[in-house]
Amino acid sequence: MFFGPLTSPHWEPVRHWSAAEHGVSSAVAGVLTVAGSLTRFLARHHQIHLDVQLHEQLVDKTTPEEAKTLNCTPGAPALRRNVSLLHRGTVMFDAESVLPLDTLPTDLMQDLQEGKKPLGNLLLDRGLSLSRSDLSVARFTEKGRFHGCWARRSVLRSDSGTRALVVEVFRSDMWKRIDTVTERRRT
Repeated sequence: MFFGPLTSPHWEPVRHWSAAEHGVSSAVAGVLTVAGSLTRFLARHHQIHLDVQLHEQLVDKTTPEEAKTLNCTPGAPALRRNVSLLHRGTVMFDAESVLPLDTLPTDLMQDLQEGKKPLGNLLLDRGLSLSRSDLSVARFTEKGRFHGCWARRSVLRSDSGTRALVVEVFRSDMWKRIDTVTERRRT
């Protein structure tokens, strides 16, 4: 797995999470808690237009925790996709998606394989409505490349039955970009 076991950070549901308690600005909290398409939110509100860098995509088996979250059988075959999302060549965040194969349309799998668009955009571009549930926030505390990074985890569901567990880990360059845009608006 891209980020290690999903049980590593302490995931806190957004309905119980307080940005103020964690010293997080309203702009950062907005990104961490947006329930719609994150990539479209970033483009609209922060002028962050993202390109996808596909690292790995493979058919794998769901872990017990993933299966519980996705409401499928542990060990069920799933497409695992690891990407970085970049703005002007700089990584803003990394994402891992787990999509059970039993509800994954073949043409969507082909689009994912091309690695050119974020998952949410692919679903929305198909005219599918998109809902996000089980949205939780965490901060990585373990030593390593993601130490101190904010992350979020949620389940995307489309009206076609496609579902995906998505974990996004935000790099410091994301918050720097948001601060820059926010500062420009003030002047």
